[in-house]
Amino acid sequence: MSSNASASNNTATTAAAIATTGDLRQFLATMLLGIKNGDLSVDKASQITKMAGQINESFYSEVKVARTRKEAGQAVDALGQLKLKGGS
Repeated sequence: MSSNASASNNTATTAAAIATTGDLRQFLATMLLGIKNGDLSVDKASQITKMAGQINESFYSEVKVARTRKEAGQAVDALGQLKLKGGS
């Protein structure tokens, strides 16, 4: 299997396992490393900036949710543990 096919297979497997904001950031960071290491096509290199921006935005959003919950007297998830699917 070529490195691109392997990277694509790992991408599909990893994407199915994303359940928290921390999982999302880890997935995006893995994709950045794949591009850096040449495991993904050069055509995907232009996506590095977009992915880095998404990591930053997810962290910023999670901090805003935590701050709002804390101010409302609600329980706050540890950073990287905010649920993306079902539940709070």
